[in-house]
Amino acid sequence: MARPAPSRFPRPRVPRVGRPSGSFTQHRRLDKLRSALEAEPAGLSLTELAAVLQVDPRSVRRYLRELKASTEIEPVETVPGGPLLWRLAPSERGRAVSLRRAQAYGLLASRRVFEVLRGSALFDEVDLAHRQLVVVASRPTRGATKGELLGGQRFEERFVYEPPIARNYAARGEDVDALVMAAAELRVAFARVRPRSGDAKARVVELHPLALVLQGGEAHVIARWADGGALEVVGLDRLADVRVDEARRFELPDGFELGAWLHGAQGVAPPTRSRVVIEFDARVAESVRQRKLHPAQRIATSPDGRVRVAMPLANRAALTALVLAWGDAAAVVEPTDLASEVAATLARAAARYG
Repeated sequence: MARPAPSRFPRPRVPRVGRPSGSFTQHRRLDKLRSALEAEPAGLSLTELAAVLQVDPRSVRRYLRELKASTEIEPVETVPGGPLLWRLAPSERGRAVSLRRAQAYGLLASRRVFEVLRGSALFDEVDLAHRQLVVVASRPTRGATKGELLGGQRFEERFVYEPPIARNYAARGEDVDALVMAAAELRVAFARVRPRSGDAKARVVELHPLALVLQGGEAHVIARWADGGALEVVGLDRLADVRVDEARRFELPDGFELGAWLHGAQGVAPPTRSRVVIEFDARVAESVRQRKLHPAQRIATSPDGRVRVAMPLANRAALTALVLAWGDAAAVVEPTDLASEVAATLARAAARYG
């Protein structure tokens, strides 16, 4: 018998039931399972949970066992001998946070901070929380209470934080999720690291991610290589093919404090004892005093109105850009070698204008 001719029309794509691709799948499903149970206080059946997770009931039982390790859940008998419903225990519901509209607006204003993580499971979870906050912010207001905001329909669209232009990590979702998991659970990770120099080749290394920082529209990892070297800041753009060794953990170094790595306008860099002093003209003094260039800065004002700012020098390139941004209203006082570098940069810039 002759085979039928193949159809000229492509087969429609339909959602596949089963395990989707991705190393972070189990964590996504556990989060989705918990969200479904939180949304239905009365509970859901195995069949209903299977439809939510797009798996079979047998797999749902496995995910329920996994969730029990961190969350108290319980079966509820609807009728004698009937199917059980699964729900969060009352003690778990006590963890819910009650928010007023003003608080919801404040949290919603930070939504765009996480845009750099779009494409990852972490972004999806944060975005889900933000959608729930929109419901709180949009609920009708019956009267004025402390902390509430009246009126202001769709105020969450008119009160936002606009971060710097974010890197596009949309295709790096699995790498982001793997790094989040490794840092959160202190697990060893492996990644292909791109060198800073274009001459060397990328190599696969073992690393210990201690912390993640979103700064300047980029994602940074504070990590230690497995060879026991010093901690350093690694941009996500240098890492690829990240995978987590779920059988191995590492310990945080004694005395590690993330705050010591955050240098305000200078970005993320190792702790330092170097210091820089910048002098600002009186005409910009008020603007300088209203800014926080570094968490540990000190400001002194002279009788003629000039302002000097002393702070740690952690990132010379970022500090130079900061000084240049103030034009002729700022000058580096010390260290002298940095002052010479800035002067040389200004000379080259002036030469371009003939």
